[in-house]
Amino acid sequence: CKNMWALGLVYWLYDRDRKPTNDWLTGRYGKRPEIANSNIAAVNAGHAYGETTELSGEQSYTVLPAKIKPGLYRTVTGIEGLAYGLVQGAQSAELSMTFAGYPITPASALLHTLARLKAFDVTTFQAEDEIAACCVALGASYAGNLGVTASSGPGVALKTEAIGLALAVELPLVIVNVQRAGPSTGLPTKTEQSDLYQSVYGRNADSPLVVVAANSPSDCFYTAIEAVRLATKYMTPVILLADGYMANASEPWAIPDVDTLPHFPVTFRTDPEGFHPFLRDAKTLARVWAKPGTEGLEHRIGGIEKNYDSGDINYEADNHQKMTDTRKAKIDGIANDIPDQTVAVGTEGGELAVIGWGSTYGPISRAVTRLRADGMDVSHIHLRHIWPLPKNLGALLKSYKKVLVPEMNTGQLITVLRDKFLVPAVGLNKVSGQPFKIAEIEDGIREQLG
Repeated sequence: CKNMWALGLVYWLYDRDRKPTNDWLTGRYGKRPEIANSNIAAVNAGHAYGETTELSGEQSYTVLPAKIKPGLYRTVTGIEGLAYGLVQGAQSAELSMTFAGYPITPASALLHTLARLKAFDVTTFQAEDEIAACCVALGASYAGNLGVTASSGPGVALKTEAIGLALAVELPLVIVNVQRAGPSTGLPTKTEQSDLYQSVYGRNADSPLVVVAANSPSDCFYTAIEAVRLATKYMTPVILLADGYMANASEPWAIPDVDTLPHFPVTFRTDPEGFHPFLRDAKTLARVWAKPGTEGLEHRIGGIEKNYDSGDINYEADNHQKMTDTRKAKIDGIANDIPDQTVAVGTEGGELAVIGWGSTYGPISRAVTRLRADGMDVSHIHLRHIWPLPKNLGALLKSYKKVLVPEMNTGQLITVLRDKFLVPAVGLNKVSGQPFKIAEIEDGIREQLG
């Protein structure tokens, strides 16, 4: 009854109708009217308390109906969005999916969710440690499946050598990083955005790969599909960044028509004529993908450098230069296969751009919308593709006099932007384990605009 009393108070505070809840209680406890009546009385008492004490001042808050497109909606969490998106991505690529993971907060729930989706050609495996989980997923990709693994920052650190192997053998692998506060064990149940350095730079040698970031629970679905598309088309590991706040949050999600989603079926190499495992597509530079056991296409791959022209082990200096340059060119070229960066709120060019990534989307968007309504010249840009960056991003940022970068870290995206585009960006940083408040973003904008 205490909870029902609090619910009644909230109903008064936000000017909501109690009748649907009271009707539900009557139906739920139809055979125990004393329970139904006591809970209804508690709801009414909480509402009456709000009326008599006027806790919020002269009037309560009224939340008007949201303006959303008609359709079939359901609630989705970030973890569910990731799981469904990975499954859809595998379906779009016409591949079976193998997910291998090891328990770690807050990424463990992805394994739990996918384990219930075996009907969609999903195999799940709990490994003995993070290294094994990544190697199992990579082995699945070698066998012709979509290999997927997930963890949080400390676990991704353990996976790093295996990710480097995936990069060297050039196999598709999706690594989901549900970020939490660190370093080390840090704050396992708190949120942070501090694994961008780890994702973009955090491997030995020259080892570029793709990094994408979701911005909301429902966007996790579409970002996961994009991660699978890029991994399979370019034969590369892809790191998909989410965070603890996004993973556990929920929002209404318009269930999409599957027929309208991207379809990118994989083509395996079957012709033995002239085959070696590092033959490349002239446009994408992706190597061919041959299933082990295909007659005439027997091959082996490993972490030692390969001959560009045969796939055999090679220690020659010029060959290593060529292979390193080719792997870099393959990832850099992906910038031609991702959308140009757009402005989420506001205009191209002006006084101030607020650029973010990940779960800061909500507070940035709301803060910019509010301040534009007050006449301030501020716009919001939000990144999905972190590496490579959209090819028009540099020119877009330079069309503003100032750039503000809110991040839940001490300034990681800002380092990348300064390095790539030499823009005089300013950071707005928060590392408390808590997401940004709208007011904090508004204060940062006002400070930049004077």
